[in-house]
Order: sequence, then C-alpha cells, then structure tokens
Amino acid sequence: MFLRKYWYIACASSQLGAAPRAVRVLDQDIVVFRGDGRRPAALLDRCCHRGVKLSLGRVTGGALACGYHGWRFGGGGACVHIPSLAEGRRIPARCAVPAFPCVERDGYVWVWIGGEGDAAAPPPPGIDGFSARRWDQGSVDLECASTRGLENNLDWCHPAFAHPWTHGQFYLALLRGLREQLLEVRPTPDGMTVVGPVSAAGGAPAPRSSQVLLSFTLPDRVEVRSLGGMPRRIVLHFVPTAPDRCRMEWLVSRALPFGPRVRFRAREPTILRQDRILLESAEPAYARDGAFREQHVEADAPMLLLRRILGWAARGEWEARRASLPERRLIRVRA
Repeated sequence: MFLRKYWYIACASSQLGAAPRAVRVLDQDIVVFRGDGRRPAALLDRCCHRGVKLSLGRVTGGALACGYHGWRFGGGGACVHIPSLAEGRRIPARCAVPAFPCVERDGYVWVWIGGEGDAAAPPPPGIDGFSARRWDQGSVDLECASTRGLENNLDWCHPAFAHPWTHGQFYLALLRGLREQLLEVRPTPDGMTVVGPVSAAGGAPAPRSSQVLLSFTLPDRVEVRSLGGMPRRIVLHFVPTAPDRCRMEWLVSRALPFGPRVRFRAREPTILRQDRILLESAEPAYARDGAFREQHVEADAPMLLLRRILGWAARGEWEARRASLPERRLIRVRA
C-alpha cells in the first residue's frame, strides 16, 4: 500500500554535504547529491554500467561519478562522461540512470516518488510557519510499518501510560487521575484532525490553553500543536522504507528564538524512544499472517479513520470517498 504519487523526505538539508548520500524511500534505493549550484538531485542508486551503488562515488564538476569506473551522471540522470571512451567516441543515449524530481525546502530535501508517464510533479509540501520558528531536527529508523507511527501520534490516550516523566499528559494523570473529555475528529482535504478537549456544542472549553490539535496530512505527516500559551509544534514524517520499516524525520520547535534556524540532533529524544520501543514490540504480531486480531473501543476512532484514508488513497479513491465522511464526529474518552 505504498502511496507513490507524493513527495517524501530524502534527508535533512544539513545532512547533505559535499558527498552523495544513500537513502531508502518506499521500495526505492536512491542517491541524493548536490550538483550544479549545490542544488540537490536524486537518482536511482545504481550505475547503469555494472550496477554498482552510485552513493559509493563522489561528486565532481556538478555530476555524480561512479566509484567503479568513473562514469558521471548529471542531475537529470543522463551520463555526461565516460573516462574509458576513446577520443571521438560518443556516449550512447541509453547510458542513463532513472532520476526523481528533487527539491530543497523548509529544512529538508524532498523527492517525488511517482510512476513512469506521470505529469509534472506538484510543488512539494511546505511546513506552515517554518521560517517563523527555531527548530530541533533529527532522524530515527523504526522497525515497524509507517502506519504504526502515524496511528500512535493520533492516539489521544496513550501518553499517560507510554510516556512516564516525559509528557504533560502523564503528569496530569499522576496528579488528578484520568478524566472524561470530548474529542472532535474531522476529515480535511488532505487528511484529518483531532482536537481536544472540546465542548459538545463545538466551542473550546476554558482554558483554551489546554487544547491540543493533532493532524494527519497525506502521505506521511503528523503534527502536534498546543493551541494556547506559547504554542509548541512537533512535525513528524514517517517515511516508509519497507512494508514493515520506516524512517521518522522529526522536527520540534524551540521555545526561545535564539540560535540557528535548524539544529540537527543525532541523539534520539527520550519521548520518541519510548514510542519506538512499544511500536517495534508490536510489529511481529502484525507480521504473523493475520494471527493477531485487534480489539477496538471508542477511543480508537481516529486510528480507524486514518486507516480508511490511507486505504482509499492507495486505491485512488480518497477524493471521491471523502464526501461520504461526517463533517464532525465527537468521541468521549478518559485521558
């Protein structure tokens, strides 16, 4: 169920320097590099000569040179130089490597994963408010399907149990116990939102500072926003790398407006590690040919809607099916 006709993150901008970088996106092994004018380019990570990984080569003269025989490829995939060719010999037109549209925006290098014969790719998705904030950024490999990560971050009720000493909801539960509250679930043109707590009439209960917005955007983004006080934002992309593996690209806004726009952090934050350990522990149950059967309650409604959206998008039915969903659904939970 890979969603191909979308932009995905290849890597953080700061992590693409002078050397080429190997990345995995969906079922594609890709090499990204900075070519002419340091603009990023993305090619299939396979030399058309002898099949060697191009990511083992180096960038020279704005082109990517294979580390085996020195064949050079431009950002569009065409071979531009073959050192072994005698003078007067021309490079055969068939000597080329598949290329992917590649754009740098909002702290990331993005690649478009589409099929042959696709029309021009649309603009890459921006991160709303990116330039107005300071961010910490990182990347973590997860041994679980990307859908698990998406579901986890739309799950309102897990933080009190999954995040001891790292999440505000854990501290609230510790101090006052679990309380009933209403959540509002809405489909959007490109995904869905979950907001809570809300009133039955649709307004925000006082104080508004207690409200949190969770949003999903196709194909792989979840955002967490606090809506009051000093609004904090967490932006997570769960890039599929196999049916049961993914790469989480995380971005967290900093409270103080000082320092560089984006700081890359190699260390995995504790709160993300807590989620990862739980999600990876569940993955084997889903891999056993359906031997594990989930049981659901009302609090699982956002997760189940997410699965419907992903399924419809995979079959190209999302636009048609979206109109069949209720504009607003209230669910009652204890959290």
